[in-house]
Amino acid sequence: MITSPELNLVFPAYSHKVKKKEGKLYILEEITKKYRLLTPEEWVRQHCLHYLVNDLKYPASLFQIEGSMRVDQLNRRTDIRLFKNNGEVFMLIECKAPHVDISLNTLQQISQYQKIQQAEYLVITNGLQNIILHHSTEIVNEFPSYS
Repeated sequence: MITSPELNLVFPAYSHKVKKKEGKLYILEEITKKYRLLTPEEWVRQHCLHYLVNDLKYPASLFQIEGSMRVDQLNRRTDIRLFKNNGEVFMLIECKAPHVDISLNTLQQISQYQKIQQAEYLVITNGLQNIILHHSTEIVNEFPSYS
């Protein structure tokens, strides 16, 4: 398990809140105000969320964390769903641990979610690299700012 704030991610560092319970570290997730087990993937997710809310100014009310959906008759969870003001899915974000390479399997996973969600943007991040797709096909260099 990664607990090192020194790991340099592509997202800005921030002053996170961590607590220890029964020998395990938990990080405060600012959207739901819940503490989540601090895993490498969670470290990436919290930095991504903080960047979207604090730097790109997306309202916290537009996020859903670990939202469930049915894909091919199986229950799945998206790491981050970001909605438009009208309730349509704007962005699907799949977070991986920094040591996990972004692979064809990861692309296939988020593509399955896209079949159902029809988001404008798909993002895969391991905190060291972001792949951002606009309309599932066009690679863009940056997250879109909130407008």
